[in-house]
Amino acid sequence: MNPATRFGPVAEREFVSAADHAKPELTAWLEKLPGLSDDEFTAEAASAIHGSALVQRFKGNWEADHCKASAAFNEASRRHLAAGHTEDCTGDTLYSMAFLRTWRSQGHSPDAYPPRPCDCGAKA
Repeated sequence: MNPATRFGPVAEREFVSAADHAKPELTAWLEKLPGLSDDEFTAEAASAIHGSALVQRFKGNWEADHCKASAAFNEASRRHLAAGHTEDCTGDTLYSMAFLRTWRSQGHSPDAYPPRPCDCGAKA
C-alpha cells in the first residue's frame, strides 16, 4: 500500500516514483506526520521544503524529498480545514509559516511574504 495516498495525488505519484531504497524512511516519515504537534509539524515541514528546494539543482531521483514537501502541504491544508477554516480561506497555514521559516533561514527578507490573516472568519 502506498502511504502517501492520504496526502493527495501529487505526493502519491512522488512516492511511487521515489527510489526503492528511500521508501522505508519516507514511509516512516509519512506515517508520523499526522500525529505531530503543530510546532513539530512546522519544523518538519520547513525541513521538507528546504530539502525539496535544495535537490532541485541536482540530477537524479529526488522524489522522496519532493514527496515530503507535497505531503506537508496537504497535511497543513487538512489541519487548516480541521481548525474551522473554509477551503477558500487565504490565511496562513502551517505550511506557509514553515515556508517563511525556511525563506528567512536562507537570508531572505520576511517582507517578501507578509502575514496573511484569515479571511473566512474562523477563529485563530
